[in-house]
Amino acid sequence: PTGGGKTLLATQILGEIYKTILKERGGAGLVIWVVPSDQIYRDTLKALKDRRHFYRESLEHVLGGRIEVWEKHEIARLTPGQLASSLNVLLVKLQGTNREDKESLKFFRDSGGNIAAHFPPEDDPDGHRELKEKVSNLDMLEENETTGSYLVKTSVANLVRKCQPAVILDEGHRATSRLARETIEGFNAKIIVELSATPPADANVLVKVTGKELLDEEMIKLPINVSNSHQRDWKDVLSEAKDKHDNLAKVSRKHLTREGGTIRPIVLVQVERTGKEQRDGKAIHSEDVREYLTSRLGVDSNRVAVKTADLDEIKDLNLLDEGCAIEWILTKQALQEGWDCPYAYLLVSLSNTKSQRSMTQLIGRILRQPDTKRTPFPELNESYVFCQHLGADEVVRQVKKSLEEEGYEGGYASVVNAATESEQVDFRQSKIRNKYLKHFGKPFEGRLFLPRFCVKNGKEYEGLDYFRHLLSEVDVEKFDYSGVEEWDFSETLRDAKEHFYRVTLGKDPSLEREEELLSTSTEEESRAWLVANLEFDWFSVRQIRYVVDETCSRLSREPESLSLVRFAAKEKIEGLIQRETDRLTQEAFYKLFNSGGLCFYLHCSEGRFEVPKQVRIKATEIFHRLDGDRPKQSLFDYIPDEVNEYEKSVALFLDDHPEILWWYRNLVGPENFSIQGYRRGKIYPDFVVQQKDAETRNPVSSVVVIESKGKHLKGNEDTEHKRNVAEVFTNLGEEISWQDLGAGFEDHKFRFQVLDEGEYADKDWRHELNAVLQADGIP
Repeated sequence: PTGGGKTLLATQILGEIYKTILKERGGAGLVIWVVPSDQIYRDTLKALKDRRHFYRESLEHVLGGRIEVWEKHEIARLTPGQLASSLNVLLVKLQGTNREDKESLKFFRDSGGNIAAHFPPEDDPDGHRELKEKVSNLDMLEENETTGSYLVKTSVANLVRKCQPAVILDEGHRATSRLARETIEGFNAKIIVELSATPPADANVLVKVTGKELLDEEMIKLPINVSNSHQRDWKDVLSEAKDKHDNLAKVSRKHLTREGGTIRPIVLVQVERTGKEQRDGKAIHSEDVREYLTSRLGVDSNRVAVKTADLDEIKDLNLLDEGCAIEWILTKQALQEGWDCPYAYLLVSLSNTKSQRSMTQLIGRILRQPDTKRTPFPELNESYVFCQHLGADEVVRQVKKSLEEEGYEGGYASVVNAATESEQVDFRQSKIRNKYLKHFGKPFEGRLFLPRFCVKNGKEYEGLDYFRHLLSEVDVEKFDYSGVEEWDFSETLRDAKEHFYRVTLGKDPSLEREEELLSTSTEEESRAWLVANLEFDWFSVRQIRYVVDETCSRLSREPESLSLVRFAAKEKIEGLIQRETDRLTQEAFYKLFNSGGLCFYLHCSEGRFEVPKQVRIKATEIFHRLDGDRPKQSLFDYIPDEVNEYEKSVALFLDDHPEILWWYRNLVGPENFSIQGYRRGKIYPDFVVQQKDAETRNPVSSVVVIESKGKHLKGNEDTEHKRNVAEVFTNLGEEISWQDLGAGFEDHKFRFQVLDEGEYADKDWRHELNAVLQADGIP
């Protein structure tokens, strides 16, 4: 949604793209960053060119290389060497790349400068023909198969097509027309990433950030306070807004005194006319409003500015600067998209327009929270709208629509409720059924405990901790580096070199000299980059440095080539670290088990999980049996319907089984039952089952923990980890002297079963589960 940081997200996405899809380019090449408007263009350009701006710093950090930012009129200076050694971001406006009138646009014109150096020489028709065959949509100056005459137009557009860039499409909802789509498709992009607060219904949405998430992160000012003025004169509406502004200014001065942060509330006034020749005394003109503010309401003239397509009095101002005096901005539509100032608190709509889009975009301009941090003063955490021409119901409806248009799903009511209520009614309490409470052992006063792994240290016991007991035993010098020599970067290296050699076609002497002068990172610089970008917080820099040095010293390659394959090398090293860490923590886990150091001991508070009398579940659909009734043997009275088809089949099977007293669906989360294995992530079994005697219907001393795995997960590393841990859990649960558990548990058995869905109709998971339930000879 608006205010969510889409530009920052774009910089991070580029980093991920160059680590994965385009990793063979080694962080170099061309990126096209498409924006829809002048305002967004100016803001994005200023941020990306400023090496001290957070966006630029973020981009440099994730890519770890040199960044060049270009405008369309500058790109003719781009050399093949720069293209091959740095990431070049070309910022363009969508209309500036439009093919409809392409002959009049520089983007498609035959260009001079260094652009020609990216193409074969003019006297090499075969080179031009081959390039055309490879990139079919290149614009040609000559293309005659009969005469063999081929000449590719040396235009910016052709350079873009040839480079197959990554494309960032900002405000993607503005590029949905046929012409816009054809233009974007003409870039020959390797990947197109759209960022939008309001994507169209048919958009390929991969990630969606909700308005509530922004609110929780203190990024936006909500609720919006709507004031529908009953005054017929726009001047009276303006006066009401002036009173509110003065009140906010007074509160902001208190905030400065108490908290030390400057906030200068700004009012945005939407007028009906702004043009020089449009002031007719009938429609509300920006100069009418300026005159009334300064002559009648006592606002200093230096605090009022007009922002229109023709007159931009805030263009060169930093509105966040403490020395800036602007408090009133008068506009019609010029602030609708891309303009950003967290100090904007009030929107005064004097326009009689019925365009919801106009209201939509202006409301988005007053949502950002200064410093992304709520203040102790509620008035400074909210935003305000004053309208003149609309009825109360219509105002609320348009504000609701506006929020939805800005990406805040649920509109006005839900977002406002999220800001004012301590908790949404999104959850309900599910309690243990009374009929089961009597079965919980008296020695534990009606409480049910499930064991967790403990570590015996002399006479003391403590819960198994991944970092304290397992990871602490990992020595990076004991990693198995023998397979590093097998790592093959030849294809990645060839692609990187080809990317450079292609721009030196023709053996031009100047380009050959450029190849010699081309700056690539040294071996030591590349190793330092790897150390900085391998994100394993639990290892020290010294340990990571050892792994990097050990792997790089074993690679078969030219030393200077590491910079060209650093992304691929990083991915390989990450895999080695994770695999070897898992191997050594697994060894430490089994060493504890085999030596008797791993045990169950319920008297240790870290070694037990108490099944709560009630659990907090999402108020979604309730799980039902196929006949429409609630489950008969569920421990809790309500179960959320958040299971896949396989898990649902297991639940229904347990619910009908004659040897099951009760079962419950264990959920993921710190408040639920988990088992620590030799991997970092804890295991949250799907089901916990208490058995009973089929004849006497009394509970038996056997509890089974079940982890269900679908066909697609069978045999993967995570499943094998769970299967190994389950075997140890079961062995401890059956073989240990249960007197050590405490009174009431002398004869108990706990088992952990990983249940595969199965692939054959004649023998599936039901056979396996039946065997587990009957393992104790229960009828």
